[in-house]
Amino acid sequence: MKFKCLREDILSAIQKAEKAVAVNSTLPVMEGLLLETVGNTVCITGNDLEIAIEASFEAEITETGKIVLNARMFGDIIRRAGGEFIVFESDEKFITTILSGQSVFQISGLNAEEYPSSFDVDVDKKIVIECAKLKAMVRQTLFAVAKSETKPILTGELFSVQEGILNIVALDGFRLAIRKEPVIEAIAIEDFVVPFKTLNELLKVLGENGNVEIYPADRFVMFEFDNCRLISRMLEGEYINYKKFIQTQSPVKCKGSVRKLKDTFERVSPIISGQKVKSPVKINISDDNIVIDCETLAGKVHDETAIEKLYGENLEIGFTNQFLLDVFNSCDTEEVFVEFSTPLSPMVVTPLEGDRFFYIILPIRLKK
Repeated sequence: MKFKCLREDILSAIQKAEKAVAVNSTLPVMEGLLLETVGNTVCITGNDLEIAIEASFEAEITETGKIVLNARMFGDIIRRAGGEFIVFESDEKFITTILSGQSVFQISGLNAEEYPSSFDVDVDKKIVIECAKLKAMVRQTLFAVAKSETKPILTGELFSVQEGILNIVALDGFRLAIRKEPVIEAIAIEDFVVPFKTLNELLKVLGENGNVEIYPADRFVMFEFDNCRLISRMLEGEYINYKKFIQTQSPVKCKGSVRKLKDTFERVSPIISGQKVKSPVKINISDDNIVIDCETLAGKVHDETAIEKLYGENLEIGFTNQFLLDVFNSCDTEEVFVEFSTPLSPMVVTPLEGDRFFYIILPIRLKK
């Protein structure tokens, strides 16, 4: 195997693929990256048997082949190489020589036949959406994915296409997050659930430009974009009927600034962080402001911020502060509607116009 390429091209591919490399595996080949020639490109793959990331780049290929190299060592060499170009050559004994500028490295590789094969994905079903939109949707909902394995299906996000609109849903039993965006194309799509780990890695490699094609199969899903593929196992089972938690109207409705609300709850954080027992934030809602109080073993805080109550009675209610921060950090509008029903009913956060996002947070019962 022999090729020549730009250092920045191979480095970009390594940085994407290495995110799927197994860590501390008992099999050396699983801690490696697979390099193989495909036409006039070189494809680099990382695969930990749950996620595979394949990134390709154009190169001057003089000898075809494939090899596995230790991901950490290979990545460090390319990062530190001083030249503009990389000349790569490996022989039949898997001895690999890497030249860049005045530097020459020689390392041992592994037989590519021992590397696990990529997941087999059916491409009959497809969703096409802008990369920037998908990235925002995942980033603004991922916080609500369940961390506990009690209900495994909730440790991922539901992807559901309805009338040309992609809905991404996360639910952990305390919070519900929904983001909606129109798709460019959707063919024969049924609901599917993507694991948290997959989406977290997708955020790291997905750019802001161009489109991403999503191919959901029976057991696997593939995201394809910008000379890169991310392939993952999907979660099996039926997702919870989240629509039953959506209420159309609440008896108390307010309008507030996202920035002011976020700043207020951030000011509460110092007395809560580090505490083993997370005390609730008590919120009192009046006609023109909300009063926030919280007391922990570390101290107490009192704060106020303006909010416009559109209708309804005054209300006192308690929440987990981090849950409030997660929601308001995810809102990408200047103002939102905030709705309440009773001290024991969820808070609902929606945009002033449209239905691009929908957030629900369950309250905490306050002590009398």
